Amino acid sequence: MKKKKLIYEIVYEEIKKNIRDGKWQAGEKIPTVQALSQQLNVSISSVREAIKILSQQRILRVEQGRGTFVETQLSDNPNQTFDFLENSSIEQLTEARLVIEPELAAIVAERGSEEEVKSILQCARVMQKKMLAGEDFLEEDIEFHYLIAQATKNDVLLKMMTLISDLLYDSRRHSMKIKSQNEKAANYHILIAQAIKERNPLQARNLMNSHILDLLDDLKKRPR
Repeated sequence: MKKKKLIYEIVYEEIKKNIRDGKWQAGEKIPTVQALSQQLNVSISSVREAIKILSQQRILRVEQGRGTFVETQLSDNPNQTFDFLENSSIEQLTEARLVIEPELAAIVAERGSEEEVKSILQCARVMQKKMLAGEDFLEEDIEFHYLIAQATKNDVLLKMMTLISDLLYDSRRHSMKIKSQNEKAANYHILIAQAIKERNPLQARNLMNSHILDLLDDLKKRPR
């Protein structure tokens, strides 16, 4: 049975559609949270959740006291938006993560600054706290992996992760619907963050590898 989308996921897709269709251009200020809430007939909290995720994907930019602006102009050009992967399975997307993310974790264990490492660990702790409270932690999940990519201090790797962030969002959104994954994912993130903090690249790589392999295994077992 196909699981019904959460309200903030519908808002997320609607905002992206407006950007992709050119209704909102790069640099342009989008309607307020209150206005979007009324337009889409959804709660303010659902709009805020969608905007948080889009800002973490660097599609939107939230400026305190000024409003929310389009950071990245989406396009229908396959070379820019990776639309050619739209029909890829979640398993394929997860396999792509398996190739990239263990190495990112290892690099950050070696060269991440103390402040960057601290932010990664803090993000993992918030994720675990939300998991224990039975709350959605997709926002922190996305931020955790972005912080790791950013801390590599490699502009090419960061750009790659930013370009495919929409695909990775879709992968994580599906994985969070597998009940067994929530606790395991939160615990893996804590362990990965601690390995990075301890400056142990081998451990960080192996833990990220195990985390994604475990997810891949659960994805293959899920009902079709």
